[in-house]
Amino acid sequence: MDLNLIIKDLSYKQLEKLDFRCLDCGYWFDCNNENFFKGMFAVRSINELTGFLKGKLFEKCTSKNNRKKIISFREYGGKIKAAFIGGKCAGIILAGGYYLFPRIRSFNIYPPDSDSTFLGCIHVISEYRGMGVGKRLLVEIEKELIKEKGKSIESIGKRQSDDMDEDEYWNSPLIPFKFLINNGFYLKKNDPLFPLLRLDLKSFAVDFVKSQLVSDKMTLEKEVGSPIIIKNK
Repeated sequence: MDLNLIIKDLSYKQLEKLDFRCLDCGYWFDCNNENFFKGMFAVRSINELTGFLKGKLFEKCTSKNNRKKIISFREYGGKIKAAFIGGKCAGIILAGGYYLFPRIRSFNIYPPDSDSTFLGCIHVISEYRGMGVGKRLLVEIEKELIKEKGKSIESIGKRQSDDMDEDEYWNSPLIPFKFLINNGFYLKKNDPLFPLLRLDLKSFAVDFVKSQLVSDKMTLEKEVGSPIIIKNK
């Protein structure tokens, strides 16, 4: 199905006015305030210490208003992209430094790699699920990070348990474990419900270039009506 999908970075004006429930969700930004010195002395490297201090600064500057928290998230370097279909917002993706997601400290897999970009959530409205919208959002983030020389993406996947009903599972901001695995992530730290997964962008970039070459080759063959040989350099 051709959805005529357009992926955009959300402007500050859109962040303030767009009617989309994901932008009013404070899930990743709400957390119990831990003792500053206890948290600081728990870090194990300079990079973790830098992330901890940036996270504390971000928490201090965020408002109690969830919509303004999203705006602060972007101001501090977070990536927010939206998928539009016919002018309607169909889905949103959030990614950035792990310190921009304070709630991550409550998970057993903490900390993630401080050099990786953390993928917080991909939310697609129910009528467009299963149509590749989430995958397109993820690919756009991956392509942008490759241009920025990013090395990897990490995310917390969610597994469904017997105690979790369907609505609770799908309404959780966490990304399904199966979706991440199907899109090139691998298991880094295991957990029965919320494992940490990782995608190495170097391998993704190689696969993406190969797929582009195949796509270009098929287009050329269609235009000239005969097989095209592409030599690897």
